[in-house]
Amino acid sequence: MTRTGERAVKSRLRTPTWIARIEDPDGVVLGAGVLLAADRVLTAGHVVTPGAPYVVRLVGVPGQGAVAARVRPDEHVPEREDAFGDRSGDLALLRLAEPLPAEHATRLYRLASPHGPVSMYGFPAGDDGGRWHGATLVAARGRDSRVQLRPITPDELAAPGFSGGGVVDHATDQVIGIVLSVDEGQVSAFSQMSPTETILSHLPQVAAWTDGAEAVDPRLRSRAPGGGGRLDVPFATELAGWFRGEGWPVLVTVVPDQGDRAFTLERAVTLADRELRTHRNTSAFSGDPPETVPPAGAHDLALDVKGLTAAQVMDRIAERLGIRDDPRPERLATLRVPLAAVLVGVDESAEPDALLALLDRLARHGARLLLVHRRQGGRAAQAAESLVHRPLRERWSRLGAELDRIVDELGPALDTRRDRVTAGPGTGALLDAAEAAVGRSRMLRAWIAHSSAADREPRRADLLFTFEDAAERRRQRLDQALAVLDARLRRWEELRGRVTAEWPLCRARTTQDGDRVIAAYRLYEAALLLLRRTPCDIEAAQTAVERFIGFCSGTAPEPGGDADSPDTEGRSGAASGSPGASGGEGAPGRPRPLGGGGTADHARPPGEEGDPPPLPGAAENGRARSPDPRAGDRAEAVPDRPSPPGAADPGHVSPALDPPPWQEPPLAGAAGGRVRPYHEGVAGPARPPGAAPPRPGGDGAADPPPLPGRPGPGPRKERGS
Repeated sequence: MTRTGERAVKSRLRTPTWIARIEDPDGVVLGAGVLLAADRVLTAGHVVTPGAPYVVRLVGVPGQGAVAARVRPDEHVPEREDAFGDRSGDLALLRLAEPLPAEHATRLYRLASPHGPVSMYGFPAGDDGGRWHGATLVAARGRDSRVQLRPITPDELAAPGFSGGGVVDHATDQVIGIVLSVDEGQVSAFSQMSPTETILSHLPQVAAWTDGAEAVDPRLRSRAPGGGGRLDVPFATELAGWFRGEGWPVLVTVVPDQGDRAFTLERAVTLADRELRTHRNTSAFSGDPPETVPPAGAHDLALDVKGLTAAQVMDRIAERLGIRDDPRPERLATLRVPLAAVLVGVDESAEPDALLALLDRLARHGARLLLVHRRQGGRAAQAAESLVHRPLRERWSRLGAELDRIVDELGPALDTRRDRVTAGPGTGALLDAAEAAVGRSRMLRAWIAHSSAADREPRRADLLFTFEDAAERRRQRLDQALAVLDARLRRWEELRGRVTAEWPLCRARTTQDGDRVIAAYRLYEAALLLLRRTPCDIEAAQTAVERFIGFCSGTAPEPGGDADSPDTEGRSGAASGSPGASGGEGAPGRPRPLGGGGTADHARPPGEEGDPPPLPGAAENGRARSPDPRAGDRAEAVPDRPSPPGAADPGHVSPALDPPPWQEPPLAGAAGGRVRPYHEGVAGPARPPGAAPPRPGGDGAADPPPLPGRPGPGPRKERGS
């Protein structure tokens, strides 16, 4: 006899020998089944009816003939609800008229919290040979005794022909249950699996063909109601809350060997186990308050550890989880569903200190632990401090530190960057959400600072977990927003570097033509004006920079050419994807476009129609000066002193409001996707007080010489524009 027949998880092209196709006498396929013994086939209850004739075929065994089968009433469990409203049943055990070869049978396996992908075999319509479908576990624990399976692809949703088919766990290659039904909702669809423990609760005779350790130690199973004590309702409610996953994941309590608390603990452990939760005991406890009833399958293991070593406890846990080769606590981190274990008599174990260290490691890897001590005293207090109170305080402290970072560090960093650059296309909503996250984090920090000790109790740890998730989402949103703005600041630095590096070269190339140096100067000033505005519109600045560099490199049209043509404007704006973004005529605080079309244009000789307006700062002592277009080597003779406020172009402001370029602090970079506020440091040596600015072309002169009428920051733009 094989354990699972063919290793379907390694070759889904094969049909397992243990899979049975169930038909009616006319050959209509009704569903699937699992061959457990030579004369027994397990299937879903809705596939068959007691007393009706059926035919069973092993499609994975070539040449094997069909065998007649029936199901007896005592081996047919229809679907019904138990005393607490949970769905249960829908199982059947077929008896074959003739035995099939026993070597083709398989065995079921008890596996706590299956933690990986699974495969199921069935017979969808039109495929009498059957096929494998893949799925993943959605919830190994739930209110009822079933497990949800999500198909890997929509095409792998279990169809009616899969009912009764075996479900194979990939990690252990064991059959851990059978398919029951399909739930189709408005958004998604799931398959329902009845795990081995649930099958055993309804058909105890299947235990003869089942492997795997039982979940509950025999010493912890519930006695008959009234036989060991009365229900301690507050304690039962606390236990049921822990089994439902509420509060802090570790619960340390003291329960003597006898009495009401011992009876209440045994009752909770029994009802939380799928195999022990039967129709009989649920009916017996049906009169208990609903809030005291734990969900089925709420724990993986309930073990009395009295006299056991730490290694023996770990081996038992590994056995229940299907971990064979490497039973270490670190393996729990790889499980999809965290371990949930009840350990009773922790203070009576053979190695209490070593066991406590093991439990601490398990808790750090996400395990939920119910630790029961038999006596009040040092051991219980030590476990509570080590596994509950101290880590809870640390988590609250880390949450406070994260909120401090969001409010005091990331928030100001966001404001600093938003003051320097505008939001890019499509990023305004992200930046606004990040700014709102800072405000909400400030409110949450204030609430925590004024919260009471009762709000931080272990039973209210769900508040902590909710706040941690919110803080994590807000921090991620801020990191994304800062990364967006940092990228725009880097682009701003690049554009400024291109302008300041191009100006000396452009001036040298145009010294033989006074008109060209004037036009280049105007384009240069227009680009600097946009780059110096705060917040800087990167798209508009990029358009102005491309105009200036295009003119200097000769790619822009010559004077009198097609500077006003749509083609020229398209080329100048294409660099940034924002044609004309540098501002048009009448734009407040922006230079008027050169020429008539808003694109780069050369200055015309004085006196010709369409002369450009006077250069900024061109008025001196009440007299206007115009550069001589025939100056040749005197092309640098541009106005050398700024004009008084109001005498220059209306788009300019007093240069006293704008720091010289050599005093502008560069962006200070930092790791981690964040940049230090630029006022925290300036790269390069500082200029001594009173020292003259660097000469153009001198060592380290990255910026141009001071020019007359240099514009100031201009009007501030609204955030997000």
